[in-house]
Amino acid sequence: PRFWALCLGDVRWLRNQVVAPLTEELVFRACMLPMLVPCTGPGPAVLACPLFFGVAHFHHVIEQLRF
Repeated sequence: PRFWALCLGDVRWLRNQVVAPLTEELVFRACMLPMLVPCTGPGPAVLACPLFFGVAHFHHVIEQLRF
């Protein structure tokens, strides 16, 4: 509990661990869904969007494997 209290008090931790992932996901979806919906329809677009998000971040896995 004390560790979490320290983390929640650190503005940089909140930015890196909470705000950045949420805004990145929201912005990514806001950009991808309008392009996917006309091609696939709303249901498949909502299911495909997280896959594209994961592929877009696959470079992090490669980076971890190198180091």
